[in-house]
Amino acid sequence: MGRSYTLLNHTDIMSADEIRSLYRGYWVYVVKARFSEDGQLLMGVPVVRGDCAFAGAEDGIYEKYRSDEYKERTELILFRPDGFIASLQVMREANA
Repeated sequence: MGRSYTLLNHTDIMSADEIRSLYRGYWVYVVKARFSEDGQLLMGVPVVRGDCAFAGAEDGIYEKYRSDEYKERTELILFRPDGFIASLQVMREANA
């Protein structure tokens, strides 16, 4: 069975919209993340693209991102196909 993740070569901070556009359909681990006051991801550096959450953890690929250099860290779950709105997103928007 092949790897279910790809290490990404990004070094510059990207907007959340750029990350979503590039990695739609994948799970993405983002470091050096910056958030809005309401907790929405604004920007960060995508470092891992996976077919599932924390793909590659068994290989220890996330260990280097535990240092303070990479704070804050988060994930983007971009599995949903275009046009589909997850119920969690609908609830979040309704409460905004």
